[in-house]
Amino acid sequence: GDYFRRNHFSPRLLTDYLAPMGAAIWSTPAKEMLDFPAENFVAFFANHRLLQYDRPVWRTVKGGSQAYVEKLTAAFRDRLRLGCAVTSIERTSHGVIVHDSHGRSSVYDHVVLAAHSDQALAMLGDADERERDILGAIPYAPNSVYLHRDERLMPKRRRAWASWNFLRRERQDTLTATNDVAITYWMNRLQGIDADKPLFVTLNPPFEPEPDLTFGKFICDHPQFNAAAFAAQKRLSEIQGHRHTWFCGAWTGYGFHEDGLKSALAVAEALGAVAPWRQVPPELAEAAE
Repeated sequence: GDYFRRNHFSPRLLTDYLAPMGAAIWSTPAKEMLDFPAENFVAFFANHRLLQYDRPVWRTVKGGSQAYVEKLTAAFRDRLRLGCAVTSIERTSHGVIVHDSHGRSSVYDHVVLAAHSDQALAMLGDADERERDILGAIPYAPNSVYLHRDERLMPKRRRAWASWNFLRRERQDTLTATNDVAITYWMNRLQGIDADKPLFVTLNPPFEPEPDLTFGKFICDHPQFNAAAFAAQKRLSEIQGHRHTWFCGAWTGYGFHEDGLKSALAVAEALGAVAPWRQVPPELAEAAE
């Protein structure tokens, strides 16, 4: 916000494009986007080719995120403990004791907390000052999510329907409204679903979809990025591996699945794993023999 004011950009560029776009991307109230660092904002838009006219072709995974989660967990699916929450972890000089909601305690050499930063901090009953400073610097906000087929939560003109639709009441100021971000995702277009059977996902709708048109309601917490959050990310290396404890998750980047995967790979490699797609050039392999 300060950058735009100092450089006298058109207010409409901020209120009618950049703030709603950022709100949709990060599931953040549009007015909160004013606290998003300009450098990080521009870097993200440039990386995703959102600053030019010739937009890239966006693709989706067939079967949705469930398809790649199943692929990633195939090698250890029989060892997953689903529906079993970790209540706390206890660090010792020899490793980590993990206590779960079923009353079990298990001992490990290392523990990887692949959870939201505030959830990770809550599990650390003996968190030190650095862990509290870094993990506690990233705020989260709950968003109500509805899966439905109520077309009232889409633009009135069907020709204006897009994959992502920012919802704003008439005569409402985008940057002064106190309500949460309201977005409707057109799942038919995003996931290649039969268009004759409209299906939508709406975050924080201005009114609830009709009950007989609603398939489910969920609450999801999303990280809210600001200067303090990005500064904390840069300090993450200070606590990685400290007392046998490692951290990863989408919160270490821009809040997306790719960020979670990238951070998980970094932890895995730090623990000695090698990604199967990383091919060692023959000349290096020979030199190592």
